[in-house]
This record gives sequence, structure tokens and C-alpha cells, in this order.
Amino acid sequence: MKKYLVALLVVCLLGAAAVGCAQPTATPAPAQPPAAQQPAATQPTAAPQPTAVPPTAAPQPTAPQPTAAQPTAAPKPTVRKVKLASQNAVVEGNAYRVRYEKDIQDAAKAAIDWGFDVSYASFVSNWDPATEAQQLENSINEGYDIILVNPVAPTGLDPIIEKALDAGIIYINVDCEYYSDKILNIATDQYYLGYKTATYAGQRLGRGAKVVMIAAIEGNAANEYRQAGFEKGIEETGLVVVGYYNHDWNMVKARQVMTEILNSGLQFDGVLVSQGAEAILDAYDAVGAPYPKFLGFADSGEFMQRMFKINAEKEVLPYIVVSNPPGVGGSALNFGLNLLMGRQLKDNVYSRPEYHSIYLPSKIWFTYENQEQYRDMAMKMAPGDVISYWLTIDEVAQEYFK
Repeated sequence: MKKYLVALLVVCLLGAAAVGCAQPTATPAPAQPPAAQQPAATQPTAAPQPTAVPPTAAPQPTAPQPTAAQPTAAPKPTVRKVKLASQNAVVEGNAYRVRYEKDIQDAAKAAIDWGFDVSYASFVSNWDPATEAQQLENSINEGYDIILVNPVAPTGLDPIIEKALDAGIIYINVDCEYYSDKILNIATDQYYLGYKTATYAGQRLGRGAKVVMIAAIEGNAANEYRQAGFEKGIEETGLVVVGYYNHDWNMVKARQVMTEILNSGLQFDGVLVSQGAEAILDAYDAVGAPYPKFLGFADSGEFMQRMFKINAEKEVLPYIVVSNPPGVGGSALNFGLNLLMGRQLKDNVYSRPEYHSIYLPSKIWFTYENQEQYRDMAMKMAPGDVISYWLTIDEVAQEYFK
């Protein structure tokens, strides 16, 4: 037992010695006191310098760069096809009617700018009412959209007009009026042409002067209204008519009529003629008679050019030019196209309400006194051409439609 206790004691002592020989655990050094508590001087810390950052430029507006987009086709404008028929009593041998048809064709071509593709056909009756009626019937049956009619006579077509209107066709009577309030009449102011000519003749010749009157076609509406203007001017200025004749708008007949007058020995001072004054000059030249003291009216290139030549040095032959534009046909077409667009005529637009007539004013007249203003125009014209102009679709719309 005693040995056991001694052994146990030896083991304990050896354990204690082992513990005492072990490395001591490192204890952290106490933290340094704050600078305020440190007696040693410390170096000042420089203020932090800002880090140099490259400045960022403000964003500059940039022009949009074109993109390589695929081209897209512009939308095609809507084009409306229109069938147009022009019906005439006469064309061949009549300079007015030749130009009338040309102006209609030009107006039809110009209509494409307003979206109308106008196809054009012309029909001529040669003063035959039966032929005229048949041609109009055919135009209705063939489905024309617009029919422009310069009629043989101012009556006799009522049943055909009714048929055209029932078919939805725009039927417009042009130049020579038709006596009906069922259709639209578009004409130049024929009364003005006669009145202007007669009053100027009266101013030049004086009261009591003798004149011969060569009118156009009896029974024709344009002639009748123009003659009413002639007669009013003759009355107001005191002219005396010593001979009354007709040339039927035929220049060969006009020349023949004037030749017969000159050869008859009839005494007169001036000649009033319903256009065709160039044919009157031909008769004077053929007979060799001295020129009259007044001649009017006409508006052809030939007449104007001869007046400039005759009166080159001084006034030898007093005259007057008054425009009766064949372009009334082109204007009438543009009335029709406005109606086709559904536009309505203004209130109180008719010059002659009982026939639904609209009279377009004559824009040009001149005499020896102001002829220089029109010299260039006259000299550039073909002898057989006449002064003409027509109203565009927009001009018609502005002046005559709501």
C-alpha cells in the first residue's frame, strides 16, 4: 500500500512538471492609447487628394444616321376612269369648232392631275338632227359618264335628255343653249359680244351712220342672243341697218355674201359681222373696193394679223376684236367633273335661270387704241386659230360650286 501511494505521488509530480515545461500561451499586447494620450508627436496626415477622374463630356446630339431600310413604294393615288363624249353640229371647215374640240381634249388630259383618267370620243352630226339623235342614243347605250352637246337646235332632244338623266349620265349643253331646265347650259356671254361690237361701232361711226349686219344662223340660240346684243347696241348708238344677211358661220358663204353686197352698189359706212371678219376682208380685196369705216368683230389669228398690217403706220381701218373662246368646251368638261365629284352648284349661280344657263365672260377685247398690248399674242397665233382659254377644275369649283 505504501508502495502504491509512493508510485501515485511520483506520477502526479511528473504530470505537474510536464505542465510547467509547456510553452505559455501568447497574450496580446495591450492596445496603444489614442493619439491624445500619446506624448510622442505624430506626423500630420495630409488631406486626401481627390482622385483625378477624366471628366465625362455632356452627350452631344447626334444626327440620325440613315438606315439601310428597304424602299417602300408610295401609295398609288386613286384614279377614276371617265368616259367622255363630245357631240357637235359641225367641226370640219369651222376654225372655232376645231379649236373647241382641241380644248376639250387638252382639258381631258389635264384632269389626270385631279385623279381622272378621261377617255374622249367625238361625234359630228353635220347639222342633221336625225344623225344627232342617233349618235346621242348610242352614247347613252354605251355608258358614257359625261356627254357635252353643242346642239343643232335649241329644242327637240327632250326624250333623249330624259333617257340620259335616267341612266345617271351628266349631260351638259355647251355654247349654243338648249331650252331646258333639266340640264346645265354652259356658254360664253353671247349678248356681250354683239353689244360690245355695236356700241364701239356707234362710237366710231356716229349716230345715223349706215351699216350692214351679217349674222350667223337663224334659229340658233347663240346667234339669237348675240343678235339681241347687236340690236341693243345699234339702238343705243343710233346706227341705221341698211342690209341684213346671214353667213351661217361658214367663211366661204361669208365671203360670197360680202362680195354680192359690194357688187350691188349698196351704200353703207360700216360692216357688223357675227365673227368671220377675215372673210369680209377677203371680199374687199377680191373686189378691189376701199375698206369700210368700221369692221367687227372677229378673234382669229388671220384677222388680227391683217389688222396690225393694215394699220401699221396709222389707223386706216377701225376695227374691234372680241374673244369668243372655244375653250368653253374645256370649261364645260370641268363643270361635269365637279358634278361627278358630288359637288353642288352655288345658289343663284344661273345667268338665265329658266334654262339653267351659266354665261362665262369674254376676257379679251381690243381695238387700234390698245392693240399693242396684244401684238405678241396675235403674231404667235396660227392664222386659222382663235383666241381661247378654259377654266380649270379648281377655278370652276371656286367660282361656281359650294
